Amino acid sequence: MARPKNKDEYRTRLAEAFANVLDEKGLEWKKEWAGVGGGAPHNAVTKACYQGINAFWLSLVAMMKGYDDPRWVTMVQIMDKTGRYHPNQTWHLKKGTKATYVEYWYPYDVKEHKALTWEQYHEALEEGRKESEFRLSTRYTAVFNACEVEGIPELPRQPERTISDDQLVQTLSLSMGVEIFTDGGDRAYYSPLKDQIHLPTPESFFSEYAFHATALHELAHATGHPSRLNRAQGGGFGSAAYAYEELVAEMCSCFMGVNLQEQATPQHVENHRAYVQGWVKSIRDKPETLVRAIRDAQAATNYMDWKAGIITDKEYQKTVASTMEVREKTRERER
Repeated sequence: MARPKNKDEYRTRLAEAFANVLDEKGLEWKKEWAGVGGGAPHNAVTKACYQGINAFWLSLVAMMKGYDDPRWVTMVQIMDKTGRYHPNQTWHLKKGTKATYVEYWYPYDVKEHKALTWEQYHEALEEGRKESEFRLSTRYTAVFNACEVEGIPELPRQPERTISDDQLVQTLSLSMGVEIFTDGGDRAYYSPLKDQIHLPTPESFFSEYAFHATALHELAHATGHPSRLNRAQGGGFGSAAYAYEELVAEMCSCFMGVNLQEQATPQHVENHRAYVQGWVKSIRDKPETLVRAIRDAQAATNYMDWKAGIITDKEYQKTVASTMEVREKTRERER
């Protein structure tokens, strides 16, 4: 993959890759989204998880190339000429490996002509600088999956989760104040009017994963309630608005699926495809729509992580601030 010329080219590639993958036959779509192989995409050195578009893109690339390791590294980290990143270890990139590019948004000081960290940007504002003295810029950095790096230690064993799969759904239901009824029938749905979730009986699902992933999907819908993230949820069945919300909820279910251990059944994979494939044409025609859907799905995931106790209040507020910052700056650039 060559370096993207700009954000439009980058997002167009992302949208087209997603659409093409969904058109293929016999894909193991759940394999990566459910975190098999060690969890969400993250940097092997800093341990920081990739967010939003980058998390989705790296998961998609991993699925297409068969990577079972969620770790990614930059060329600077691989070479490590100063011994800063992995002292006493020698890493080599396998011959013929091609880079994958991730997108980074950062504040740029127009007056001083230099890039800043988000911390430096906020400090500057607190010291009296004006927002008009800065602009949001984008850069693309090449990263490589750990599967392509010789000498990197094997993936560490994941620590025991403090929240079990069943407990995760129960905790979210209680902390979000959304009651879940397993009252049977052949429908799984969230009622915005009553702020309730209705699911078929657990025994009617083909696997525990299918049950829990479906519950997460409906809880993702519930994050859009006015008392929570207040996400637009209008539109009747078959409308663009309806399809958009289904895409957001299913992607959020996949993001949250990292916390589930059960394997997805073929039936659930087909269900996932059925939900998302109806949106493929719109994704192809309007790449920005996918970008917005990913952003909304990530925001819903962060909210659910917070309500599940996976991240702290401080960590959640930081993700909210970062998301709002990028959203507002992006809107300004698109005007």
